Amino acid sequence: MLSCETVVDINIPVEPPQLVLNSTMIDGEFYWANLTQSQHILNSKNYEPVEGAIVEVYSENKLIATIPDSLNGNYISANFKPVKGKSYQIKIQKSGYDVITSDVAIPLDTVKIIAVRIDTVEINEFGYTSEYLKFGVDFKDDANTKNYYEISVNRTYYEYVYDYSFSPPLFIDSVFRTDQMFVETRDPSLEEYQSYGYSILFDDEFFDGNTHTVNLLYYENQIWEDGSSPYGPYTYYVVMNNTSKSYYLYELSSALQSWNIDNPFAQPVTVYNNIENGFGVLGAYNTAVYKVE
Repeated sequence: MLSCETVVDINIPVEPPQLVLNSTMIDGEFYWANLTQSQHILNSKNYEPVEGAIVEVYSENKLIATIPDSLNGNYISANFKPVKGKSYQIKIQKSGYDVITSDVAIPLDTVKIIAVRIDTVEINEFGYTSEYLKFGVDFKDDANTKNYYEISVNRTYYEYVYDYSFSPPLFIDSVFRTDQMFVETRDPSLEEYQSYGYSILFDDEFFDGNTHTVNLLYYENQIWEDGSSPYGPYTYYVVMNNTSKSYYLYELSSALQSWNIDNPFAQPVTVYNNIENGFGVLGAYNTAVYKVE
């Protein structure tokens, strides 16, 4: 068998770096922004942080906050907290770069979570039966408004510390912990890449204005041989974010890009960008938390 190859030299132009903003405005939380610079496609190093920039926040064309430089490309406010239902504009200036701008509105209404049911279910896949926790989350969608949601489940618990040089083991201490759980859903309306993770993204295309149920599954494998657990009893919290369209599209396109990263036959994925004269995202959301009793 004979084969041949053709070597083609491609001259990829080197463009001046541009500012890259990654920032989310969260209702009632101090505002933060991360600023780096773009790099050449063949550069595999970490993105360089950009310090010393002027980061300004406007609302209704009025300057309401200047965000201080907190080093390593992070800009964190100690006195400005975005408010749901308001629109904001960001303007960032740094010598040697184009001025970048973006705007976002924080959704007015938090998600109306009606009830959460927790149960255990057995699922048979590939010849094996596994037991999952199932969270059935009922919520009411606002009518005539395009909504974008992100849902996750947190749990709090005590991790007990023992000295196993004693028999029986001697209790030493307990540590209070909070975990964000890795969940999945079998909702047929969602693409596979958005059906599992530490949070799940979806919109209201199929249930606008109606009460809807999201079923989340969690596989617990932290069980000892005797059937007990190394942790104390869990308290669960369902967290639902009502997000801006920009946040939703950025997170969704990022997830799809990660899903396809090792697939040579996949279509290239362009990550969503809403930064004028630069790259990145300015997103927003407000949060509803439901404690599962």
